[in-house]
Amino acid sequence: MRRALFGLLGAMLLASCSTSEAARLARGEPPPLGGTLVGGPWLVEDLNGGRMVASVRVDLTFDPGDAGTSRVTGRSGCNRFTGDWQQNGAAVKFGPLASTRMGCAPALMEFEGKFLTTLEAVTIVAFDASGAALLKASDGRAIKLRRAKP
Repeated sequence: MRRALFGLLGAMLLASCSTSEAARLARGEPPPLGGTLVGGPWLVEDLNGGRMVASVRVDLTFDPGDAGTSRVTGRSGCNRFTGDWQQNGAAVKFGPLASTRMGCAPALMEFEGKFLTTLEAVTIVAFDASGAALLKASDGRAIKLRRAKP
């Protein structure tokens, strides 16, 4: 009887979840943590699975603004950038973004272009237990951020 009751409760719990949530719970993964990007600076730790070069600082600061005027500003490696941003739970949107146009080494300019185009493509933000934020685009590109230590 007890086993049947727990089975029924588990089925009810899984039925109340979305398909992806149910799959995550079935695999024993913890639920995603909520949070906000407001504040900063956030440092980019990873872009599309590639670690950052130690000498290059890429950061973002999120101003909550007022009446729909939220701004993101930061350094993209060589240049500074700014633009609009919005977060509603796990949904996030960036752009349009604008940046300065200083010239740097070709490899750094290429990295910067990938960072900015990935940032504009981001649609989802998730937070992990360590406090990192993962910005995800629908095509699989991702940016991992961590708040800078004071």
